Amino acid sequence: MQQLSWDFGNDKIITSLISGNAPDVFEIGSTWGPHFSQSGVLKEITQETRLYRSRYLMWEPVMVQDKVYGFPWLVGTRFLFYNKTLFKKAGLDPARPPRTWNELLRAAQKIKGLSSDTYGYGIAVAEEFAPWHTFIPYLWNGGGDVLSRNWKEVVLNSSAARQTLSFYQSLKPYALLNRQEQIDQMFAAEKVGMILSGAWNFKSIQKTNSKLEYGVSSVPTPKSSQSPMSFGGGEMLVILNKTKHPKEAFEFIRFLTSYEVELSLSRTQRNVLPSLKTALKDPFFEQDSHMKGFAEQMLTAKTPPAHVGWMKMEKILSSLIDRVMLQDEPIGQALEITSDRLSKILNQTQKRGAISDERLTFWILAFLLILVGSLWFLRNRNVPAGEMSTWVLVLPWVGLFLVFSLYPLLYSLVISFSDYHVLTSRFSLSGFSNYFSTLKDPEFLKALGHTLFFALGTVPFTLVISIGLAALIHQGVPWKSLFQAGFFLPVVTSIIVVATLFTFFYSENGFLNFILTAWGIPKPNPAWLINHKWALLSIMAMAVWSSSGYYLILFLAALQSIPSSLYEASRLDGASSIQQFFKITLPQLKPMILFVMVINTINSLQVFPEIFTMTKGGPARSTTTIVYYLYEKGFSEFQMGTASAVAYILALLMCVFAYFQMKVLREEA
Repeated sequence: MQQLSWDFGNDKIITSLISGNAPDVFEIGSTWGPHFSQSGVLKEITQETRLYRSRYLMWEPVMVQDKVYGFPWLVGTRFLFYNKTLFKKAGLDPARPPRTWNELLRAAQKIKGLSSDTYGYGIAVAEEFAPWHTFIPYLWNGGGDVLSRNWKEVVLNSSAARQTLSFYQSLKPYALLNRQEQIDQMFAAEKVGMILSGAWNFKSIQKTNSKLEYGVSSVPTPKSSQSPMSFGGGEMLVILNKTKHPKEAFEFIRFLTSYEVELSLSRTQRNVLPSLKTALKDPFFEQDSHMKGFAEQMLTAKTPPAHVGWMKMEKILSSLIDRVMLQDEPIGQALEITSDRLSKILNQTQKRGAISDERLTFWILAFLLILVGSLWFLRNRNVPAGEMSTWVLVLPWVGLFLVFSLYPLLYSLVISFSDYHVLTSRFSLSGFSNYFSTLKDPEFLKALGHTLFFALGTVPFTLVISIGLAALIHQGVPWKSLFQAGFFLPVVTSIIVVATLFTFFYSENGFLNFILTAWGIPKPNPAWLINHKWALLSIMAMAVWSSSGYYLILFLAALQSIPSSLYEASRLDGASSIQQFFKITLPQLKPMILFVMVINTINSLQVFPEIFTMTKGGPARSTTTIVYYLYEKGFSEFQMGTASAVAYILALLMCVFAYFQMKVLREEA
């Protein structure tokens, strides 16, 4: 057994399927269900589940045209958390949480009026999933939807959606706009009065603030007479189609979905509910008011459309929330653009492919063997047999190079000209369509602009700072070794660790905002990494700080190689320190400057870990770079052909930059 996390469980499953090492039984998220169910990698269990269909919740994510490909296990939903203490202070009845949109708005206004650092409501933004998870219950309750009932057309651009977004915007002056995790933490710290969140907060609140007085309630609706609807999701248990033990696999699923096991997990974890309807009526849920509210909301929860393209659509919906809430984009325009993007996904057709992965591997390996054999024969046909023994020494390196370098390069090149289905490992050739569609994609062009801006904004600053620091240290400042070690420390620290630290540094209650507040300087609202104007600049500042130490060492080595006689001769001629720097130091550093500019530009064009850790390309796609776009296409949307095409476009871009930099600077150097 292996643990799967929500953030990376999908990637782990995909990797195991591609490598042919998938387990007999594994768990998938409900929003992943349609993609897996329609891929052909799961075993159909329609007959095995026919007796259980009416007894369990949430079959839709694993059903395709009345065929069943999974079993609902544990489920969850979103519901309203409210702080009873803040309700009392604001003159609100702590025993009566808001039931309607108007009541929610009035409560948020009163709580916000308590103090400048207290917020009435929390709105999730700048993430891939939480924004649409917490918005779509309001959309459904307001009478709107994303797709029609038969999933044939997009119905998002409606009066109901416009009214819902207008209500959402009316909450903004009294709300904290941040990521779900930060909103949950601020609620536990009694800085936010109400949030729409999940049951994971039960444990986190008990851990961080056990004295917090809070209650839970259903999602507010436009009218008090409505039945409150919320987003429902969960974990599905599925069986691999190629399993050698189908009977035992289903028996294991039945054990995990039994009354005793599901109820035990719900009691222990307190963040999930049984999918078995009778288990939801257990006395345990009556004894705990929080779990009772959780279970009551689950009974009226709704699952999103079980469409194979939903995993792509949910990111577009989150981007809609970001654009409206963070960029104040007009609602009508935002809905129209979002609907167009959703329609393109809706009209895409799934291609299984005619060529297997094994056949492609055979062709590539055969080509490499013929190529290497031909080159070896042509080069050594006149070499005496006794001298050919030296080639035996290089064969291990040649073998490793062919298998781990050249083979993946050729494999990805072929994939870039094909439609590749990652779960079935089959593809069909499509010519240059991946390249053309990528170059016409507005999201790619936006990512290209962000990448170029990142490179042009970081390379010059890094160059100037590293040269300046190297010159100061070279002059023999006090505590020279300490400064060298201090500046180089970020270089030897994992970039993931650095990015995580800076995420807290830039947070709403982070050190940077603390300093700005102490100095009386206004801080950005929303916070740095949530603000579409400051997010990319914040990451660029961190990148300059973390990489300058590496180039400092290179320039310091170059400075130490400059002959001291040049400086001595210039002093005799009456040259000042500034004149020495510009007339001697910089000209002598030009070869190193050329090297640093090329290397730093290549690194900047490949920026990814910082984006992945700090912003996930948000808010509103304002920090999406080429490599992060590549990652999304390949490992989130499973478009490996497009991802490979993006990789080769990026490689060409880096070659162009490197060529012009070397052409411009080489003659001077």
